[in-house]
Amino acid sequence: MSAIGAAKGLMDRRQLLTDVVWFCAFEVAFYFAYRYGMSFSQAAPAPFWFPDSVLLCALLMNHPRRWWLFVLAPLPIRLFSEVADGIPMWFLLATFALDSAKAVGTATVLRWLLGNPIRFQTVREFVNFFLYAVLLAPALSSFGGAALRAARGADYWSAWAQWFLGDALAQLVITPAILYWIFGASWKAKAPSAHRCIEACVVSAGLVVTAYLASNTGITSLDFSESLFYAPVPFLFWAAIRFGMLGASGAVIAVAFFAVEAALQGQGPFSNRSPAETALALQNFLFLRSAPVYLVAALTEQNRQAERHLRESEARFRNIADAAPMLLWLSDRERRFEFFNQGWLRFTGRTSDQEKGNGWMEAVHPEDAQHCIEACEAAFGSHQRLETEYRLRRHDGQYRWVLQIGVPRYEANGEFAGYIGCALDVTDRKELEENSRRLAHAQRLVALGELSAAIAHDVRQPLTAILINAKAAQRLLESARPPLDEIRAIMSDICKDDALADEVVSRIRNFLRKREPQMQSLDLNSAMSDVLRLVAGDARARNVQIRAEFASELLPVVGDRTQLQQVFLNLILNGMDAMEATPEDSRLLSVRTMRGARGIEVAVADCGSGIAPADEERLFEPFFTTRKEGVGLGLSISQSIVAAHRGRIWAECNPGGGTTFHVSIPLAEHATSSQPADGR
Repeated sequence: MSAIGAAKGLMDRRQLLTDVVWFCAFEVAFYFAYRYGMSFSQAAPAPFWFPDSVLLCALLMNHPRRWWLFVLAPLPIRLFSEVADGIPMWFLLATFALDSAKAVGTATVLRWLLGNPIRFQTVREFVNFFLYAVLLAPALSSFGGAALRAARGADYWSAWAQWFLGDALAQLVITPAILYWIFGASWKAKAPSAHRCIEACVVSAGLVVTAYLASNTGITSLDFSESLFYAPVPFLFWAAIRFGMLGASGAVIAVAFFAVEAALQGQGPFSNRSPAETALALQNFLFLRSAPVYLVAALTEQNRQAERHLRESEARFRNIADAAPMLLWLSDRERRFEFFNQGWLRFTGRTSDQEKGNGWMEAVHPEDAQHCIEACEAAFGSHQRLETEYRLRRHDGQYRWVLQIGVPRYEANGEFAGYIGCALDVTDRKELEENSRRLAHAQRLVALGELSAAIAHDVRQPLTAILINAKAAQRLLESARPPLDEIRAIMSDICKDDALADEVVSRIRNFLRKREPQMQSLDLNSAMSDVLRLVAGDARARNVQIRAEFASELLPVVGDRTQLQQVFLNLILNGMDAMEATPEDSRLLSVRTMRGARGIEVAVADCGSGIAPADEERLFEPFFTTRKEGVGLGLSISQSIVAAHRGRIWAECNPGGGTTFHVSIPLAEHATSSQPADGR
């Protein structure tokens, strides 16, 4: 602890020493700024009031709790400096109070308006600085300054204009230079390139030469239309455009230095002029050059910052994209793919240049190429979500199924810019969906195997009736006078029985058909009715009474009819199996359809033995069964089917015994929702 305390004490002493050094530097700077500002004439306000810039920068660089120190420190300089000789004490105190209040107010507003008060990184920040520090604050304080000058015999409005221009010009020219060259300079920054240093030297030399010529030319007219007066302008804008606010502030201060020296020495266009004329000429000369240059520099800083943020954003995007465990891509508005992450390149084994444009299509399976092109063209044409599946050749030559998803991206102005998307390897998923379809088909075969006796009975009944009617018709036809009307009735019965047999066979064939899922609008009442007709014979054989309660006018759902019928068949057969030990007169199976919170709910309730508490959590696990002859796949497959329909299946024990299985399927308008279909 003692070592830590000693280290902390050393750091505190170093900080105190640093603060003292900076405070002494402030006093020295203020002393020379005050002397320089008072060097023009005491008969009129200074055309360049340098002390304002020194004090404002000191306040901006320090915490407000220290401001009082920097406000009071210049007082002795203002009262007792040799350049203040002959000026009344009341005037010195009044101007001290006025300038101090202006500096504190300006610093407060700038710290509030600007995120970083010593930097102008956007046009908005510079405009805020210009409006308040250069225009508003000097304009307000000039009313008090003009009143003080008027008390000493000066014209009020002339004094106001001179006071305002002197304060405003100092803040416009001197303050940015102090902030950027003294407080904003980073000595740890990377050294500029040789090319950059040469360019800076050329600009500096050009500024020195042209500023000297413009300020010390033999022209004695104050009409600034002479071409020499504009000689520094190209170099000023060169510095602003190429070096930003740092270059602009340095260039402006260089031009100002030569102009002020010429004005103090009465040389060039400032020779043989009164102090008021010299001050006005100097102010006009510098204002016309400084304001546009700083505006251009602010625009340059803003553009560079935007470009830097864009580069950083792109770099972050590329780093994140390359680290992502998926294949990412980016396209422009013309359907040219311009970026592929490392995951994509590793997958295909190709380079970025090979994939860019439409080169990535070379790895698409020939049978899928046209479909892939059509899907992309349709999405790009409508600016809608892109989603398609195709086979993509992997680096080892094997084709893998990928799911490609893309969403449109837009510029800041809302203009369509292209797509950003990803491709996921779904080969394993498709194969699993195919271990699942085959398994579901096999389970349907098992379920119908259990119904084989009842189905055979349902088929045999119409066939037997057909045989009996056919023999009866045959005997009637062998008679001397065949009764044609009776024979026609018999033939009609044969047709009806044939249709009944065909219906049973068609229902079985549809149920057993092996095909891809077909998601379409579906009436669950109709689907359930077909299942009940399929199990009707088995229910009679088991002495099970089935009570169906179908809600009227149910809205359609989106689903595959055969898959959902398989779920309902499993639940009905399980319900009848659960009632094997139930007395025959109590075997009741209830099937209901109803409108749920966000979908259609189907409930199948039995009066069996119910579910043991220990089995509730394992009910939908694969290969779990309580039947000796069962394989334990019916409920597991049913759960997978329901989940594929974005629905939910669950079981509840009935209060009076038995179990109710619930299936909830979302309505057609909610089928694309990612939320569960039921709120349970």
